[in-house]
Amino acid sequence: MGELQKLGLGEKITVKTLPGRGGKPIGRLPDGRVILFDQNSPYFDMLATGQSVECHVIVISENYVIVSPIREPEEAVIVHYLEDDFPEVDVDDIIKDLEKMIKNVKGKNAEVIPKALLHVIRLEQLIIKILKGEV
Repeated sequence: MGELQKLGLGEKITVKTLPGRGGKPIGRLPDGRVILFDQNSPYFDMLATGQSVECHVIVISENYVIVSPIREPEEAVIVHYLEDDFPEVDVDDIIKDLEKMIKNVKGKNAEVIPKALLHVIRLEQLIIKILKGEV
């Protein structure tokens, strides 16, 4: 476990619920600690996996945190991107522009980013060919 996230008693946080032991929902802090919900909260019985709920921190431990929900939980928003969400681009034009940029920039440090982008694009093209069985 890395550095513990700084939290204060009474602090308001939003928790995304996950499945815990025995089917009871839990949460998790970015530092890895488990978030447990106060069973005395009037919203405790409404909690289920896949929700988002606003809570106050009521207990802070090295291994876990206990929070008390302060309002009804909501369904967690999951964003899905479809291929249609992104405009069609001509990769060949991007490659040509990056190659021009590499030639025109002054100083070797300025070349690093366009060269890296060019490398990533070429690797992506190779991976696509491999997946399609073209290589």
